[in-house]
Amino acid sequence: MASLTSDAEHCQTYNAASFSPIRLPMKLPRVSVAFLVFLLGCLLSTARIVWDAPMPSLQPDSKLGVGRRSDRRFAALRASLPQRGVTGYLGESGAAALGDYYLAQYALAPLVVDHSVNHALVVGNFPSSTGGAPAALPSDHLQLVQDFGDGVLLFANKGAN
Repeated sequence: MASLTSDAEHCQTYNAASFSPIRLPMKLPRVSVAFLVFLLGCLLSTARIVWDAPMPSLQPDSKLGVGRRSDRRFAALRASLPQRGVTGYLGESGAAALGDYYLAQYALAPLVVDHSVNHALVVGNFPSSTGGAPAALPSDHLQLVQDFGDGVLLFANKGAN
């Protein structure tokens, strides 16, 4: 039978069924300690990311807000256009141009907005413009019908069918 003395590396416990001491190591292996330190670091990092993340409702360009603003920008123009049919589109160039085009399509649906000036009516979308039509229009046949403000314009194409 083993002695009941304890040394620095082991502690003794007793198995209730046999009353014989079982030696358990007191030191955790280095791998376990390293894993626990790594896990703690991951949890702290995740907590910091969650804490610093902005609230979705407080973001100025939330996905819902962009659609609503686009609907408001095109509301007056929508009333001046036919309910159905196809209209042309003229917009700014640059990184946001495709997104502006899609927002115009969304706001004017079910009217089809074709990215072309070869239609009788052409929607002008210049959201970063300070006012009015751009200085250089791609066609001499385009004539400004109405400026709805906020960069939204309506052109008539005299050369279209």
